[in-house]
Amino acid sequence: MQGLSNINYLKNNFPLAWEKIKDLDENLFEDAIIEEAKSGLNTLKIRSEGDFKYIHSKYDPLKEAQSIIKKNENNLEKSKIIIFFGTGLGYHIELILRAYPDIRAYIYEPNSEVLYYFLKERSFSESQLKRFRNIFIDRDSFLREIENIIRLNRDSLTILELPSYKSFYPDEYQFFIETIRSSIKNRRSNIITEYSFQKRWIINSMKNFKHVLNTPNVIVENKGRFKDKPAILVAAGPSLNEEIENIRKIKEEGLAYIFSVGSAINTLIANNIYPDAATTYDPTEHNQKVFLKVKEQNIKEIPLIFGSSVGYETIENYPGKLYHMITSQDKVSNYYLDNENTEPIDIVLDAPSIAVVTLQLLNYLGFNPIILAGQNLAYVGTKNHSEGVFYSNDLSDEELKNALEVKDVYGNTIKTNNGYNSARRQMELYIKQLKNLTVINTTKGGADIEGAPFMELEKVMNKYLNVKLVKDKFLENWDFHYDKSNLKDKSNRMDIYKNEAETIMKEYYTLLDKMENLLINNNTKELQNMYNLLNLTIDKIEENPYFNTFILQMNRLYHQLLSEEIKILSEEKNLRKKNEKLIKEYRIFMDRCKSDFELITPIYEELKENILEYCK
Repeated sequence: MQGLSNINYLKNNFPLAWEKIKDLDENLFEDAIIEEAKSGLNTLKIRSEGDFKYIHSKYDPLKEAQSIIKKNENNLEKSKIIIFFGTGLGYHIELILRAYPDIRAYIYEPNSEVLYYFLKERSFSESQLKRFRNIFIDRDSFLREIENIIRLNRDSLTILELPSYKSFYPDEYQFFIETIRSSIKNRRSNIITEYSFQKRWIINSMKNFKHVLNTPNVIVENKGRFKDKPAILVAAGPSLNEEIENIRKIKEEGLAYIFSVGSAINTLIANNIYPDAATTYDPTEHNQKVFLKVKEQNIKEIPLIFGSSVGYETIENYPGKLYHMITSQDKVSNYYLDNENTEPIDIVLDAPSIAVVTLQLLNYLGFNPIILAGQNLAYVGTKNHSEGVFYSNDLSDEELKNALEVKDVYGNTIKTNNGYNSARRQMELYIKQLKNLTVINTTKGGADIEGAPFMELEKVMNKYLNVKLVKDKFLENWDFHYDKSNLKDKSNRMDIYKNEAETIMKEYYTLLDKMENLLINNNTKELQNMYNLLNLTIDKIEENPYFNTFILQMNRLYHQLLSEEIKILSEEKNLRKKNEKLIKEYRIFMDRCKSDFELITPIYEELKENILEYCK
């Protein structure tokens, strides 16, 4: 059998794909048939919509493959990675591997019988087989691996489909393309988020720590306390304008607890409605603008529940009462704090929207149902905020042109953006997980939120909000305090870890200097031994609590990219080029860490003083 080595390689390296074809018998194939083309080479036809249709030319499949490559040669010359959609008998794959010896290949083949024939018909050398990174034959395995493929392949990527497959497998092709696009988009979004916030999350958490120590933890104090009480989660979508009088009535008659999220506080204040509490978690410096009116007007009646990694400027000089919730991005509180009764401290997970964070909070507190108002997660005309949000501008033509389209609560098509769409999906995910929670979406014309059926607010009020139940000063208790003894011990130990971190950093730089000299002298054997020592030093860095709590968190994107770069460069054949690149990347990473080490030293000293004051 010509393709026996292919079959053995598949069996040994891609067990999931092997499972799909190992029991196939070509004598029993019903959906794929090989026949001889006019040129004398084999061609292939498959069953499609009841008839057999040719995947390749029935005259000359090799010439057809050459034409496919010619059409894509500009991309292929720039690419190191190629993802094939459909193999057919693989003429084009064989030619590409011969013509482009540095290219690495992934295959998605939706037909197991075709994959069998591909492996049987083509003859690949051992070195060519090693360039196949994975072979997928089902959606699940492709979904599991695609993000890893995108993450570890930063070079130009070529997607190459057999022309016939787009018409034979339109649903599979749509899935294939959308999965890759989505993975690339998520990758870019995650990198932008990490790059933008990795330092702010930690600096905020350090600066906010004094407020965390000196305010009640709203979840610990009130977990389950409001069981089956209704809550209105008020967001600043344009549709909030239509609900102001209903919300005023709910507030005046105490029919439900009103929680304002993000910018909605400004619309409510503009209409002389004070929510029972406002929530905030945005780590940016810009977030302080949201509460500018509250501070300017010295409004003391609105409690603010802040995520512990929120932009520290937001809570400085806030006139009302403060309450906190620990966020997943706050590695400082998560390291230092313990509950006095040894129970774990509940946290809220980071999310694309404060509404999603607040949904978690309200679920912890026991509220049910949770009623969404102004939760458009989409545009209304040229508006994306309700009236009263003084820093909001009309949408530009460019923003509207680049908008996504989603379904609204009435089934109509509306425009939105990536941020809103991401928040909607995240909210849907949480609602799905919180099985005993009823979430009702009252946002007229807002995006449809799966799991939150739409009901007009007037009808919700008639059905669920019939009696006065809101109590004044409902969050005022404060019985819980963090464990001071453990906190003091951890603070003392952190000083020791900080000194150790400085020593490890010096050790790292000494090794790098030696490695650079060995590279200059072309001493590759000794250089390899130094890599082993450097990796041991990196292990020490990753295990050191000062690095782990502060420095690596501020550089976690670069830490991740360094790890990925090491894996990518493991395949570089030019040893000198590989070592130059590796040493450079190692140094860039530690230079960033050293810079942040110096940056946070005064903030760390301030943190220690706040801990000492609290422990007194």
